[in-house]
Amino acid sequence: MVIPKTFLSRTVAALSLFGLLLAIDLPACADVLTGKNGERFVGTIIEETATNVVFDSELAGRLTFPQVKILSLERTPPPASNQGSLVTHSTPAVSVATTNLPATLNAQTSTLNSGWKPPGVGTDGSDWVRLKSGEWLRGDLKYIQNKEVEFDSEEMEIQTLKLKDVSQVYTAHRVFTQFENRQPAYGKVVISNDVVNVLGDDPFSLTRDLLIGVTPSGGITGVRDWSGSANFGLSMQSGNQHQTTFSSAAELARRTPATTLLLNYLGNYGVANGVETANNNRFNGSYDLRLNRNWFVRPLQIEIYQDDLANISYRVTASASAGYYIFDRTGLEWDVSAGPGYQYTQFANVEASQSGDSRTPAGVLNSKFKADITDRVTFIQSWQSFVTDRESGQYTHHSVSTLEFEIKRHLNLDVSLVWDYLQFPQTKSDGTIPQNSDVYLNVGFGVRF
Repeated sequence: MVIPKTFLSRTVAALSLFGLLLAIDLPACADVLTGKNGERFVGTIIEETATNVVFDSELAGRLTFPQVKILSLERTPPPASNQGSLVTHSTPAVSVATTNLPATLNAQTSTLNSGWKPPGVGTDGSDWVRLKSGEWLRGDLKYIQNKEVEFDSEEMEIQTLKLKDVSQVYTAHRVFTQFENRQPAYGKVVISNDVVNVLGDDPFSLTRDLLIGVTPSGGITGVRDWSGSANFGLSMQSGNQHQTTFSSAAELARRTPATTLLLNYLGNYGVANGVETANNNRFNGSYDLRLNRNWFVRPLQIEIYQDDLANISYRVTASASAGYYIFDRTGLEWDVSAGPGYQYTQFANVEASQSGDSRTPAGVLNSKFKADITDRVTFIQSWQSFVTDRESGQYTHHSVSTLEFEIKRHLNLDVSLVWDYLQFPQTKSDGTIPQNSDVYLNVGFGVRF
């Protein structure tokens, strides 16, 4: 499928502007809601009745809390406007509603104070996370890895947080923690700003920049180590042309402090005026073992690809590789890997004189680049290429460039440009040769779970 460059550039620009408008945080006065379970949310009170409070959280979006679950509400009124004066007050007025707050705690109601901590931290059997915004979450820590914190909150369910936005972490039980150039440690973990404290049989403290990962099981058991995401896009057109395009993507990952099992899927399907214009499916699976801060090995990676329009009934590529992190810091990540592999291709149809399949050794190169443009806009570029014999295409690559706009922490708008290239496509039985390149512009909403 060929997309005109002018159309593509204008479409990407328009969608990017739309996503930026969705992602930008407009100035607002911060209200604070504290639940009786200790969780605290910063945002805006939308509505309050005798039974419920509707609260728009900066972290989780719109939430409805029963009054019986609320410990306190703090309202910060907008600053008074005075067109005749340019004098501003250094300290904003704070209105605190303490209807459900015991009198003995009135002195503690100013939870905007950065030193405030829920009384249940360390004693109630739950994990706790504090964000730099001042919000506190209570629940279960799923993992810390790749500059992300996966947390199952009691009120908001599973949230994926950026580690740079987290100031404190408290685990209720012993967990497995991996630091650079150290054996995995087992013990309770307290992260406070830039220091990680492991409270085990041999307690110690290290700086956060040496932390590789934290998981509850360390690979011994697995349910809490799994996480995932899904993205769906659909466009339809009628009139002079009848066209439908559907795209889907999904990812499932299992993480321990030093390993990552990653499974992902990408599919595209399109029909224009009753003629199929796209129909392909790609499945990838990989297992990474991190050796230290810079190096990792990928003992197994497998790709299964199907695209009848490109004359590929199915293609299987298995490989092993070694990898290196060129950048691995907050807001900027780039890793590359390369190694040998083997590829088998079954063609959809071929000329009578040609073989219906091919087998070949392969060289495999992978690259993944991720950079935060703003707090809510991320650019992600993934690249995978194969070098094989000529019968199998000689050179193949699969490239995905994505702008990810975070609408809320559990909801994204993704704009992806997918480019699949095969240097020498196999001739079909009718003598036609498929095009070398297929380019797709996918726009869809993604969720994390």
